Amino acid sequence: MSTGVITVGTWREPSTTMGAVLSALVRLRQADRRGAVRTSFLTLLAVGGEQIEVDDTFDTVHRLGSLQPTRVVVVRVTGRDHHRLDARVRVHLQERGERCLGIDDVALEVAGPVTDHLDSLVEPLTLPDLPVVMWCRERLPPARSRLIDLADHLVVDTARAGGSARLVALDRLRARVPVTDLAWLRLLPLRRRLAETMGRHELRPLLDEVQTVSVAGPDPERVLLASWLATSLARAAVHEQSEEHAWWSVTLEGRRWRVRVRQDRDCVSARVEQEGDEDWTTTGTSPSLSTESLLGQVLLHLQPDPVFDRTLGAAASRVA
Repeated sequence: MSTGVITVGTWREPSTTMGAVLSALVRLRQADRRGAVRTSFLTLLAVGGEQIEVDDTFDTVHRLGSLQPTRVVVVRVTGRDHHRLDARVRVHLQERGERCLGIDDVALEVAGPVTDHLDSLVEPLTLPDLPVVMWCRERLPPARSRLIDLADHLVVDTARAGGSARLVALDRLRARVPVTDLAWLRLLPLRRRLAETMGRHELRPLLDEVQTVSVAGPDPERVLLASWLATSLARAAVHEQSEEHAWWSVTLEGRRWRVRVRQDRDCVSARVEQEGDEDWTTTGTSPSLSTESLLGQVLLHLQPDPVFDRTLGAAASRVA
């Protein structure tokens, strides 16, 4: 747990009912008088199959600090045929001056017929009149999943959910709910450095003279990066370098100049060459790309991202 957080109580029950889960939440929330006045934020719903690491998911969210959601619900769906609902509830308090942030952790393991209507199972756990963010850590939700109808925002990581082959499916999901892909957020330091570099007064006119663009790096970020540049530089030929690279880079080339921006674990660098000679190089520190850092960015900005929407549409067409 993050600093300043205390655990009020824990309840666990195998083969239980949702009524018992909701009752346990009420009892635990009433167990500490400091919980009488609570500041509410949002409900974060994390859903996955048998591979989802429940405690790791809670730990990741707890490290968000001040961005900690009010309620975190982790649903682990198993492949067993018989009906089963195992549950664990933990209630925490985080003091913020004269107020308390109540933090509820609910873990559900479900199997059997109940998995066909997870929406009705989870909906009573969502906080009324507050955003519901659905986080799919390991795979995309099925296209017809009714759980999506509960969500105000969908967070995925196509790097963990099947790579660029899943971008077409993600584009379809975007038609139902605003989507953020953590793979896209990982590229933010590179995209910003490229925009800053080409935005310099002496380089801005060269954007109309870009002839070729080369993009290198792991999938699926490489495909998203290439698609973003293809939609931004319509006159340029955009190529992906298929050989393996540990990190991402972009090279823009004109007749007598070249700009290369590279992002690795520790830094983001830009190099400008004109007439075959190096003009200048700049290097800056790369911000953290940890899962909790990226998730925190999402929770700060739950609005649709039109640039990502266009990029995702282009990427879906690129890999289709």
